[in-house]
Amino acid sequence: MLAGAVAGALSAAVVLLGCMAVGLAGWFASDAGGHGDTRDAIRVGADAWLLAHGAHLALPSAAITATPLGLTGICAFVTFRLGRRAGATSVVDDVRSAAVGTACLAAAYGVVAVATAALASHEQARPHPGLALLGGLALALSFGGAGLVTGSARWHTWRARLPEFGLAVGVGAAAVVLLMLAAGSLLVTAAMLIDIGPAANVLAQMHVDLPGGLLYSLLVAAVSPNAALLGGSYLIGPGFAVGTGTLVSPAMVVLGPVPAFPVLAALPEEGVAPTWTVALATAPVIVAAVAAVLMLHRFPVPRYELGALRGLAAGALGGVLWTALAFLAGGSVGPGRMSEVGVLFAQTLVAGVSAMGVGGLLGGLAMTWWVRRRASRSVA
Repeated sequence: MLAGAVAGALSAAVVLLGCMAVGLAGWFASDAGGHGDTRDAIRVGADAWLLAHGAHLALPSAAITATPLGLTGICAFVTFRLGRRAGATSVVDDVRSAAVGTACLAAAYGVVAVATAALASHEQARPHPGLALLGGLALALSFGGAGLVTGSARWHTWRARLPEFGLAVGVGAAAVVLLMLAAGSLLVTAAMLIDIGPAANVLAQMHVDLPGGLLYSLLVAAVSPNAALLGGSYLIGPGFAVGTGTLVSPAMVVLGPVPAFPVLAALPEEGVAPTWTVALATAPVIVAAVAAVLMLHRFPVPRYELGALRGLAAGALGGVLWTALAFLAGGSVGPGRMSEVGVLFAQTLVAGVSAMGVGGLLGGLAMTWWVRRRASRSVA
């Protein structure tokens, strides 16, 4: 379908050109073009866009594999919106036409990703074209396809056919992830405010001017979701690593030298953590309980076993989704010990599914009790 292909190519090109423009502006602002040329600046923007799709970047002394999820979120939003517009302006009246449109959208997006990886490749920085293709296809299929389907005139008919249990569990799991992301963001923000002095010292030592400060702010914004996901994983219990042989968790903090980056000022002090930090492990239970309450407020059930099952399934699925996102938040960010940054996958999965499943179960039971209570009052 032509509309899908246009949406795929346009959604990729819009953000890609924006990244290139930022790279070019940063090059001019930093040294007025004193080092390198415009191709180098444009290439930096293209590399950032490719990293947002999971395309690893091979440098002479290291490999950058961490994904700037803030930029990934922008790519996903633009792709969803243009896919939705394509669905609203074209004939998508059955499953086959929706599948064909989504395939065309993803194919066009993937072509742009592979072409960008090939053109941006340089001896000093080589993006992985295969991962660029896979990442571009995955993003376009999921968000572009979702936009195309929800933009179709048949969406409300298709939505009515979805099983209520699956829809409720999906909504509840999404609520778990969003609330945990908010909790992680709150934790990182609070830690930054407490240690605002060290963060300001880092910026002062870097002697950044106004243009450099703006570019640094954009970089921080690009990795803010990564920091929030790591912060949420800290709340779950197993914590995360900021370098080989390190651990940041509510029970223990083992650190070594870390890069001069303001967000890292939020890291706690090394050593045995205070006793009260163990109480933070209740956060995922509370979050999942609140998510289950919100979900059952929208999809109420009159029986305890149904409410408990929906809450448990939503919490457990939320734990799985959270672990997958937290895993994407890490990777290699530099040479040597900084080649290992991120969560402990297996431990985070087990702890997250367990805590959020229990929280969802409790929230499901509590909300079902409330629904039954209101029903009995209305009858009386």
